[in-house]
Amino acid sequence: MAAIDRIDRLSMIQSLLTENNGLDLDTPMIPSAPQEIEQIRTVVESVTGFHPERLDTFHETAEGLPSPIDADSTEILKAAVTVERYLRQNTEKAVSDVEFVRCASRNLLRTDGACLDATFPDVERISLVGISSLPAAHADLLHAILETTQVPVHIHFRRGTESYLSRRLPDLLNITKPGTVVFDS
Repeated sequence: MAAIDRIDRLSMIQSLLTENNGLDLDTPMIPSAPQEIEQIRTVVESVTGFHPERLDTFHETAEGLPSPIDADSTEILKAAVTVERYLRQNTEKAVSDVEFVRCASRNLLRTDGACLDATFPDVERISLVGISSLPAAHADLLHAILETTQVPVHIHFRRGTESYLSRRLPDLLNITKPGTVVFDS
């Protein structure tokens, strides 16, 4: 399987805008330019991985913000999910390369780690070096590796974000069914 590239996503988003299929462009926070909408989708994908628990947390956090930021944040989240759903329904390819990471997480859980052992039988450790951020899909992959294998994982954060990410890592890994998304497969 291959992923659609950014140009194809932008073209599909333009079609979504033309069809006016689910995006409320009367909302001030929702841009009308495909590039800006794709940026919103990408950021929400990075933060939530479109995982149901993370989307709920995003929504709950947004509702707790002062007005009008609460409504704006909720609309941004809704737009990102609408765009992702539209893209998934209108291509047979993966929407982005991030879907491959989510798929790997699900495969690890489904095979109880056997897919990693079969693919990399001699792996001694997994190391991430120079990390300044940890997208949700990658946190899910690490979670699945730690949950299903005996392979140690070493993460070396960059100096500027090390303190923050070290504190946040347990929360990032505290998710059920890593790699799950709110969309029907």
